[in-house]
Amino acid sequence: MCIAGGAVSAFIGAQDRTDPAVRQPALKTVPAHDHVFFEGDARDCLYVVESGWVKLYRTLVDGQRQIVGFANRGSILGLESDVEHANGCEAITDVKVRVVPIARVTEICLRDGALADQLLRQVGRQLGAAQAQLAAVGAQSAEQKVANFLLTISDLCDAQPDGSFDLPMRRGDMAEFLGLRLETVSRKMTEFHRRGWIAMTSLYRCAIRRRDILEELAMGGEAEGSPAGRAA
Repeated sequence: MCIAGGAVSAFIGAQDRTDPAVRQPALKTVPAHDHVFFEGDARDCLYVVESGWVKLYRTLVDGQRQIVGFANRGSILGLESDVEHANGCEAITDVKVRVVPIARVTEICLRDGALADQLLRQVGRQLGAAQAQLAAVGAQSAEQKVANFLLTISDLCDAQPDGSFDLPMRRGDMAEFLGLRLETVSRKMTEFHRRGWIAMTSLYRCAIRRRDILEELAMGGEAEGSPAGRAA
């Protein structure tokens, strides 16, 4: 999994909302830093993120945690495994999720073909994001990775007309996900700010000023005069 978001509007079709026998899946609030689910928990539900951000991680053989993805509004969590959750899922911000029992997914999709199509599209988006992340890990330089990350988060956060958006995750989470050192991410963010490509108004508030340059970097190019170092 990579950075995922989408537009799964609801898990009940319009015609079903008028049927009192059909219940809307339960809405659950998860405070920041609490878990939606843990690795190894029984996979008996899917979770549709209605607001907020989560990070997904996996515990390595040495006991360390590796962040494997981030997700926000519209993402469906719990698709990546079968009997047990392969990843842990921790809220970065306060999060609201719609809890859908696995036993009901087939029934709900049969009632609402449009929703079944949305679900399939979401699976495709998350698979594509994961493949893009695999391609980027070994091929992109540090600044290319950071540029791509900022553009993706900006798009998923529906940035303001001035290019500003909330950057909900910590620098350490970014570094872990991108396969870089914390010092490298901090240095690149500072460099982007100094060059006027972004503006950091606070630790968690960013504005993209030169989207053209970041897009060139994200596509594998190099900005004029920028170092091509591949520090990790």
